Amino acid sequence: MDPGAKNKLFKMKFFISIFILSLVLFAGCEKDQYAYKKFIGGSEIAYAGLAEEIATRSGNLRVQVEWKKSIDPAVVSYTLYWNNNLDSAITPATAIDPDGIYRYIISGLPEYVQSFRIVAANDRGGRSIGQSINSVRVFGPYYRSSLINQRLRSRKFFGTDSVRLYFLQTDTTKLFSTIRYTRLDGNPDSIRFQHDSVTVSSYLPGSKPAVQSYYLPTATAIDTFKTIAADSLEAF
Repeated sequence: MDPGAKNKLFKMKFFISIFILSLVLFAGCEKDQYAYKKFIGGSEIAYAGLAEEIATRSGNLRVQVEWKKSIDPAVVSYTLYWNNNLDSAITPATAIDPDGIYRYIISGLPEYVQSFRIVAANDRGGRSIGQSINSVRVFGPYYRSSLINQRLRSRKFFGTDSVRLYFLQTDTTKLFSTIRYTRLDGNPDSIRFQHDSVTVSSYLPGSKPAVQSYYLPTATAIDTFKTIAADSLEAF
């Protein structure tokens, strides 16, 4: 065979090889853009797409679990598991706005660290690989019993019926405090304050005020906790 013919044959074989390789790569990459696929015993399993932007918000013996729906249009439901998978709740995908966040509150939880799991299911019977949410703190009576009211540091009187109360700083999780007192006309009243001082005007001389503080255990918590009881202060 002359050199020219050999060169043409080589080029033809090269392009045929490239074409076949392209077909193989295309077939290997062609898959559902949303689902995981697996072949077992010659049959194909399409895993459901995963929930998006999962988050939790702790509360008083409860937790709010929230997520956005999967981009997989075949997903029809989400199952939320807790209590070591002994308890669960199913949410239809149609209940979740495509652009919104779905929120589910689980109540009656013990005051401890909890774990949760979300499993999506599609219209072909496939399920997602599951998404775990671990080390979620649940707050309750034990946490509340650890909270203290703001301590009075000093006070400054103005005239006979006005006083400025100065308190010591507390934990940064404190949201605010309230001071309950008796007005000059004998009626009870209260003032809510966020900083470390508050002015009480037109109070009844000789009456005894009380202070109570309120806390948010985490920045994203869904419940506010107050101390077990208010602390009485020295009479005005």
